[in-house]
Amino acid sequence: MRWMLTQRDAGVSEMMDDLAQDDAALRRSLADIRRINTILGWRHYAVNTVAREVAQQVRANGTRSFSLLDLASGSADIPIGIAQWAARAGIAAHIVVSDIHPVMLAVAREQTRDIPGVSVEACDALAPHYAAGSFDIALCTLALHHFAPEDAARILHSMAQVGKRVLVFDLARARLAHLGALAMTRLLRMDPVTRFDAPTSVRRAYTVAELRAMANQAGLRDAHIAMRFPFRLALDAPGHTPAG
Repeated sequence: MRWMLTQRDAGVSEMMDDLAQDDAALRRSLADIRRINTILGWRHYAVNTVAREVAQQVRANGTRSFSLLDLASGSADIPIGIAQWAARAGIAAHIVVSDIHPVMLAVAREQTRDIPGVSVEACDALAPHYAAGSFDIALCTLALHHFAPEDAARILHSMAQVGKRVLVFDLARARLAHLGALAMTRLLRMDPVTRFDAPTSVRRAYTVAELRAMANQAGLRDAHIAMRFPFRLALDAPGHTPAG
């Protein structure tokens, strides 16, 4: 039964994926997502994980700088947090925020206008147009569930091509996560798009086993995949291009 979430629901789509979605409604929903990321600690977790990875790179090569590509970034709140951490740490950051949706690109440009080291570029997550090993880190946060398994595996493979390190954070499919999404978006009176999309995201999300299968398909044989609180999937893997 669908309500048990034993299988991914591929028959429903999120409203924000519709390129014809009303601009104002989409902007309100993106603001809701930034709020959710803060409340649930997802932004903090992603920034801290990237910070640990960068710290390891600094210790290994002695260079206080890094480059990062964020695929399917939405309104860029995660890369903004990373850039702000880097500035406080005295580390030079070159961060490319990318998306294919024109409204998300516009919002990301507005949000990052005064953030040094961050640029916004149109890029299809299914076919990044960057050279192999262009970035120290390839990041994808809360976006993989938008894609069917074969496309998600393709994205993971592309990330491993352009990034020396691959980091993916996403929702985990679970009944309690679904109920939590329903409750949070209604209790906090979020936009109707968010109220529909949040529980839909959980229904379309993957499990640890499913993400591991896609990582294997993408050639990420050394990927470390785990479930983190609250209902968060985390993947950390070396890219196909050796660091150095």
